[in-house]
Amino acid sequence: MASEGAEMKAAEAGAAPPSCCSSAILRFPFGKLKQAKEESDGNVDFMLRHAVEFFFTIKLFVENVSPTPFNCRTVACTICLGIFLAIPIAMIAVGATYLHDCPAEKMIPIYLIVAGVFTIITNILTIIRGRVNNWKEGEEEKQSGAGPEHCIICFLFAWFVAGNVWVYRTYDDWQSSNSILDNYCNPTLYYFSFWILISPYIVLGVLTVISIALGICTCIFGKRVS
Repeated sequence: MASEGAEMKAAEAGAAPPSCCSSAILRFPFGKLKQAKEESDGNVDFMLRHAVEFFFTIKLFVENVSPTPFNCRTVACTICLGIFLAIPIAMIAVGATYLHDCPAEKMIPIYLIVAGVFTIITNILTIIRGRVNNWKEGEEEKQSGAGPEHCIICFLFAWFVAGNVWVYRTYDDWQSSNSILDNYCNPTLYYFSFWILISPYIVLGVLTVISIALGICTCIFGKRVS
């Protein structure tokens, strides 16, 4: 209660909003992923072990960046944010778990880890930027223009292109039957990376088809109405 009163007084005095990037809020046990994987009974148990802790980490983050109490609205925000961060967190988990299990292309797990980390950073920076703009709404110092997240997005695009090269050039050469050979790659790691990279193309293709279909329908029905 005392901290909330201090934050309200700081807001009334025109001070900068409280930081929502503290280690206590953004803390997530990435360093324990390998240990958790070894202790779990399988991939399902491994993910379930972290699901609850991840939800409450996101809940704490939403509570900190939102000036409103944690109600149905913020629960919905937490769920959406959790879904939005689930893929990069899964990328980090898979990459860290199978970090040394792909001699066929050692950059594949590194690609997943780096892409996952920077995607999370970008999402968090975007959320913080939106909250700061809301706090400063109507003021001249309201943030505008490109922020650090835009630079990270440019890096992620280049990293995505590199990931395509690393994964798809190994497509015809890797095998999963003999882990001693140099062309071995863990199938979970490889197929996860493969579908992570191909999913944007699938989404883009579906959106293109939908856009074309809507355009055709608009032309046909528009002529009939006129």
